[in-house]
Amino acid sequence: MLQNRRFRDSFCWYPPAETNIPLSALIRAFLPGPQDFDQDIKRYLNVDTCILGISARALLSRLLMVLKHNDGSKRNQVLIPGYTCYSVAASVARAGLTIACYDLDPFTLSPDMDSAHAQAGPDTLAIIGQHLFGIPTPIEGLADLARNTGAYLIENAAQGFGGKLQGRHLGIRGDFGLFSFGRGKSLPLGAGGALIGKAEVLNDLVLDQSGIGYPSLVMAVGGRFLSNRRIYGLLEALPLGLGETIFDPDFVIGEMPKGIKRLGKGALKILPSFIEHRRSIAGIYREVLGKKTSFRLPPDSSDIFTRFPVIAGVRPIPKPLFRLGVRRMYPKAIVDETSIRPYCAPHNVATPGARKTAEMLITLPTHTGISKEIAYEVAQGIAGSYTG
Repeated sequence: MLQNRRFRDSFCWYPPAETNIPLSALIRAFLPGPQDFDQDIKRYLNVDTCILGISARALLSRLLMVLKHNDGSKRNQVLIPGYTCYSVAASVARAGLTIACYDLDPFTLSPDMDSAHAQAGPDTLAIIGQHLFGIPTPIEGLADLARNTGAYLIENAAQGFGGKLQGRHLGIRGDFGLFSFGRGKSLPLGAGGALIGKAEVLNDLVLDQSGIGYPSLVMAVGGRFLSNRRIYGLLEALPLGLGETIFDPDFVIGEMPKGIKRLGKGALKILPSFIEHRRSIAGIYREVLGKKTSFRLPPDSSDIFTRFPVIAGVRPIPKPLFRLGVRRMYPKAIVDETSIRPYCAPHNVATPGARKTAEMLITLPTHTGISKEIAYEVAQGIAGSYTG
């Protein structure tokens, strides 16, 4: 029986990130019903203000536009992590602002504050901190820097919805907090984002209406079924650009579609079970790999681990591990990406930590489709391929 199971599993191909929204929630999203997902988020985070958008990048870009307008366009730069999702850079560019980057520690993903201080100045409108992979990252240093320079602090918790640091939710420490519900995020609705923060600013943030959002819902349903481990390999074989990271500042800015709001209301209750599963899988990776390759977490933190990051090396991912959902993330540091460079400040400092992260980081899957047995197989494969 074990040999038969292994033979059947040899045809499986595991996606790298979560898409498993309950079918009941997807069905209800197509039907008339409450759409006050923003109220659910406010209660969950214990905050007073929440704006929902078609995507996190749309919200970030519109926020930056409002901040630029309120500032009289005196400041024209946004300081972002040197290693981050290209959508962050695209949001800055879409807002008509200039990108400046600070470096990161490749073993903690924490800001290099010497680098941040070197980049911040009188032209800095906003500083963006982040919690990549749902790993809580202290941002007190960035908060102090923002206060000292008169800049806004935006806490990018796009991958950290549900995580905590020192008993407080990620995303509520800055002037503004940003969350994403796209594919592979902690609550993977397939689309949508949320923005919290200063009411006097968010009240001026106007978004175009987006309708019901049937295309987004159909994609969410399709993603749920096509991510099945016995089908996903066929999708990877097609030229669909799955998992491809691109810089594209030409995106739609609008409110969250009504169907996605209904989907969010129905799916929010499963977030704790998602988080519990991911932590159990991350525990297996830590057990097998030890501290050598694991990221150091701050004390009193409650992680999410949308994926489990490992500093492994520059060699290509072996096909058996790729089949099990192991991937690299953003291919280059922000200042090294040629499509982004024209939008960057001319005086950007070097970001060697970000470059090392881009070159050496791989991510291991933690989603609910990964069993403990598969997690051990992944971890042992990593140990043999990269650390053995």
